[in-house]
Amino acid sequence: MKRIIALILSVLTLASFASCISVKEDFSQSNTASQPVREAETQPVAKCLEEYTDFSGVVLMTQNGKKVFEKVKGVQKLGTNKPITVDTLFCVGSVAKQFTAAAILILQQDGKLSVDDKLSKYYPDYEYGDDLTLKNLLDMRSGITEFYDIEYIDNAFNELPAGELRDTVTNDNSVEENRELLEEWLLKQPLEFEPDTEFEYSNSNYFLLARIAEKVSGKKYYDYLREKIIVPLGMKNTYFVDEVDLKSVPDLAAPTVESQTVYVGVTMGLGDMISNAYDIDKWLTSFRNNKILSKDSVRMMTTDYSEDDEDNYGFGARLIGSGMFHTGAFTTYETIAYTDINKGINVFAVTNDDPNDSYSVVDMVWELLEEKGFGVT
Repeated sequence: MKRIIALILSVLTLASFASCISVKEDFSQSNTASQPVREAETQPVAKCLEEYTDFSGVVLMTQNGKKVFEKVKGVQKLGTNKPITVDTLFCVGSVAKQFTAAAILILQQDGKLSVDDKLSKYYPDYEYGDDLTLKNLLDMRSGITEFYDIEYIDNAFNELPAGELRDTVTNDNSVEENRELLEEWLLKQPLEFEPDTEFEYSNSNYFLLARIAEKVSGKKYYDYLREKIIVPLGMKNTYFVDEVDLKSVPDLAAPTVESQTVYVGVTMGLGDMISNAYDIDKWLTSFRNNKILSKDSVRMMTTDYSEDDEDNYGFGARLIGSGMFHTGAFTTYETIAYTDINKGINVFAVTNDDPNDSYSVVDMVWELLEEKGFGVT
């Protein structure tokens, strides 16, 4: 249910938000957006978001490089006393799709590809290669079938490839073996609809985009992201699921429900990132300072290509009002990263306790923006 809620773009206003904003302080980045920073009296955490007193996670809001709200609560792992802090790491799920879209746009900026390229350029034997462009994958209007399936069974999250793939793509294989098997399977599937006639969210699009980024750059996908985005932005607390042992990463908030997951290799480009609030804030700020993407690339990323639908999707970005965002779900992590380029606003909210039905970090962000006078309607 919460994953459905995460896609609802209604803004709710809670009286409990009143007088619940942290005093601003200097943050690691600055920009020149003209909107003034709103300040209010600091209140104890228990008074903030009273509906969400059992919240486990982080909410960080900045404006023009200044921190204007922060809520941190919970422990990194149930049964321990190690508290979650603003520096705590979380799996951020589909927020990673923004980085995949950016990788493709950077390659376009460098003259190495075009979003109008046919897929046949990269997959010459693909039956639908001449019918599809990279843009169709970026804006989720390709018709390529979804391969990913998340189930919640017997108090355990099971993230598995769909149906017939479950006996093929397994954790007995290497990362690269699973990627090759998944790519091969996807390129044999019929399209769900004629390209560019409908919007349908499909993780498969972004897996294939990441694979294409590797083909074009000649580098491993994660190495390319580090070279072009992670290192230039100083995102020193950002990692990738396939490169670490999730059970031993220091300062990673653990899932609150047992995870029986098959994900080796197949989250590439679609939900494979581990990060924290400060690093995501640096990423969101880059849309304003154009340190990574040019203004033209940002414009392309934030154009609504499904404006006749309710989905309002750009390239790895959901659009709402004057802002853009993406949600993410990975085992028991729920995430949202929101920015309004013109107002200089960034908000990152994440929990490691998604099964908790008493709150939704997505609703928390809409409520915070409304209370601060930056409502998204």
